[in-house]
Amino acid sequence: VRRAYDYSCAMCGVRFVVDDVILVDAAHLIPFAESHDDSPSNGMALCKNHHWLMDRHLIAPGPSRGNDYSAPIWLISPLLDDRLEAHRACLEYKGRRVILPREERHYPSPRALAWRANRLWT
Repeated sequence: VRRAYDYSCAMCGVRFVVDDVILVDAAHLIPFAESHDDSPSNGMALCKNHHWLMDRHLIAPGPSRGNDYSAPIWLISPLLDDRLEAHRACLEYKGRRVILPREERHYPSPRALAWRANRLWT
């Protein structure tokens, strides 16, 4: 997954690689404990902060307008408050396109995107 995303975060684009130090994680969209799926279509590369936020259902990749899963966007929980500086840093990604891997075969599956989107805290 990390290689498919060129070691870049699918949300913010940060890429940090020095020897064997890589900043991004391979994050499951549907947790492995539930899906038993380690395929790239059930994952995306995320920096540590965005991985943590996604696992706590405060951000999620989801369908764009018209329920289009081919061009996923970032969904942000309405629990985040634009008056708080740290929250504003996430809110700036609301509605922005997910940075996808180069190869379409590694794109997140619609099923995995829907799983995440449906669990966003509202």
